[in-house]
Amino acid sequence: MKKLFLLLAAMAVVLAALNPSEADFREHVRQKQGVAGTAAMVVMDLLAAGEKGGIKRENFVVASRFHVGGDGLLPREDLAWGIAGFFIDLK
Repeated sequence: MKKLFLLLAAMAVVLAALNPSEADFREHVRQKQGVAGTAAMVVMDLLAAGEKGGIKRENFVVASRFHVGGDGLLPREDLAWGIAGFFIDLK
C-alpha cells in the first residue's frame, strides 16, 4: 500500500511539473494552425475585456483547461485540455 501511494505521489509531481502554461498553448496553436491561428489569437486578445488576453487557463495542478471568452463580448468556449505537456483539442 505504501508503494502504491509513493507511485501515485510521484506521478502527481511529474504531471504537475509538466503541466502546460498559457504560452505553451499559444505555441501549440501557432504550430497547428499557422498564420490563421496567430491571427485568431490576436483578434481574441483585442476583444477580451481583461488585460490577460483572450485565452484563459484554468489550472488543476496536474492538468489545465484552456478557453476563450466568458467575460466581455465573447461567450465562453472551451478549446483544449493540457496534460503532461500534450494538448487534447476539444474541437
